[in-house]
Amino acid sequence: MVDLHMHTTASDGRLSPEELVKLSLKKGLNAIAITDHDTISGIVPAVKYAKGKGIEIIPGIEINCDEEKHGFKEAEVVGLFVDYKNNELNKFVKKAKQDRLEQKKKIVKKLQKLGFDISFEELKSGVKGTLGRPHIAMLLMKKYPNKIHSIREAFEKYLGAGKPAYVDRESKSGIKEAITIIKKAGGTTFLAHPGIFPKEKAIKLIEFFKKQGGQGIETYYPYYIICPRLKIDKKENTKIIKFFQKIAKEKNLLESGGSDFHGGDRQTINSVTIPDSVLKKIKKSSQLTLNLKSFENKR
Repeated sequence: MVDLHMHTTASDGRLSPEELVKLSLKKGLNAIAITDHDTISGIVPAVKYAKGKGIEIIPGIEINCDEEKHGFKEAEVVGLFVDYKNNELNKFVKKAKQDRLEQKKKIVKKLQKLGFDISFEELKSGVKGTLGRPHIAMLLMKKYPNKIHSIREAFEKYLGAGKPAYVDRESKSGIKEAITIIKKAGGTTFLAHPGIFPKEKAIKLIEFFKKQGGQGIETYYPYYIICPRLKIDKKENTKIIKFFQKIAKEKNLLESGGSDFHGGDRQTINSVTIPDSVLKKIKKSSQLTLNLKSFENKR
């Protein structure tokens, strides 16, 4: 089994890259993709730890995008098999890191005005990787256990879009930019978890994504765990997976997916079963792309 969407402490996950590899082995996975938000710093530690342990580490990234002018305020693009040494990719993640820091400073200021006694220095001192909103949620849980009981509650009350302490990033990437960055780094691009949108909107987003050069969509995803607002069970989740598999086939798009594992209250490993054949098709496509690039460079 494989899992092609996982997060570590390099972004907003609860486990270090090494801990994630160890848990994945315990869960019987033979390949995992490290797809931290707007960063690639978790890849090398995972690769080093996994060496000789019988598990493949796929270098990846999940880029947060904004296409509000096209009706999609938040969308995410996953890149798999990226060259994490690529200069353009490294420039992008450096810029994204600074942008995220500025956003978190503003969120902390809003929370202070709402009466929470926290500071940015206090927040940053407890974070090893890229600072994310879940880290703020965890700090709120730690300091105000009687008021904030979970990360989900922190988002629902304060940190989610439209909530009192929400602050958007000033320079989010567009989908086209994200696709270009990933492709320049030799990666294959996927629209993340389209099922978080209503079906008609999801189809429009998939069509837009493909027009921008996108190559696949995540068909496998545990919506029944991660999106409680959908109020679905595992059986209905399977129907959503089949729906997007049909869309992928109709539009000649690759399939991918994963648990979107973060740890904490996101214990989702093996919540959906992704066959090895999915990874094999992605690898075949990636190799064709690399061969074509090699041919073009020699012309």
